[in-house]
Amino acid sequence: MTSSLPLLSIPYVPLNKIIDFMESSSLVSMSLCSQKSRSVIKTHRRKSIDGRLHISYNDERFHISFNTFLEQFPVLGVINLSKMPSSVREECIKLNGKQVPVRLNSQRGFLLTYWEDEVEGLKSLTDYITSLFNIDVLEITFTKKSIWMIDWVNSRQQTPIATASCEKWEDTLTEEEYTHILKNCRSSFETAIYPSPPPNFSFHENFRQIDCFIIHKSGWVTIDNLLTMDGIEIILQKSSLTCIQINIFLKHWLAGGCPRLKLMLVETGSVDFNAIFMDLQDNVVLVEDMRKYTSPFGSEQHLINGFDLQREDGAIATVCYDGY
Repeated sequence: MTSSLPLLSIPYVPLNKIIDFMESSSLVSMSLCSQKSRSVIKTHRRKSIDGRLHISYNDERFHISFNTFLEQFPVLGVINLSKMPSSVREECIKLNGKQVPVRLNSQRGFLLTYWEDEVEGLKSLTDYITSLFNIDVLEITFTKKSIWMIDWVNSRQQTPIATASCEKWEDTLTEEEYTHILKNCRSSFETAIYPSPPPNFSFHENFRQIDCFIIHKSGWVTIDNLLTMDGIEIILQKSSLTCIQINIFLKHWLAGGCPRLKLMLVETGSVDFNAIFMDLQDNVVLVEDMRKYTSPFGSEQHLINGFDLQREDGAIATVCYDGY
């Protein structure tokens, strides 16, 4: 990398416009060239960054990116130094007094950085980017090996994260790990948990308000748990809830419970509509046409051959089986 760029000699007015039109990955790469380039970008960037700062780990490397509903824009990769290809000629950047080897991901146009301690690298680069753009981390994706990211993000900023996802369906979390996610992951927009819970896992506290709550292996979720959830979308896969318990939930909703709820998907075994609508038959209306639900989180669900229930405030719930 060169220590100076002709771009920095451009007068301020056109330079401001150029910087505002540059992609985030290009801005980060440019800022790492020199103290001057970093100062210019930090001072003259006026346009807000497109997307939410996302930190992810997939058991091989960390990624720092900006996410929108539809796309992910990688900015930096953080990889262990032992995995640096010997055939690739790397250059170095200086960060916090350290020489950090880097190379360009030619397909996506962002920098890959190599560290003896990739956790140190992730934290250093996250601090760098949040300072450069004056933003906070808003999304994290982690695995069983990187649950520590929850406490790290909580301790480094006052702003709660918006989205958190615990990946790797094949993992099994301990009781402490699963409880830690439920209690301390302060995501307000979406929380998704895909690994298995430990045997006989239970949770006896109220849930935080989460707009979208996804639990892949939700056999531990009881009807008491469900009645304390406050979300716009609740998705329970591999559930152990019975039709009688779904009936209890519908009565809870009809009485004004879960007022924000727009979509609930519960993956169960056999379905008995007589049990689901027990004591509610007079309020049930058959719907023969197909309806489309458009989620505020970017997805669509098609509801086919359902049954309508209307609450006193006019809100209507459509209950259908295998209609999505």
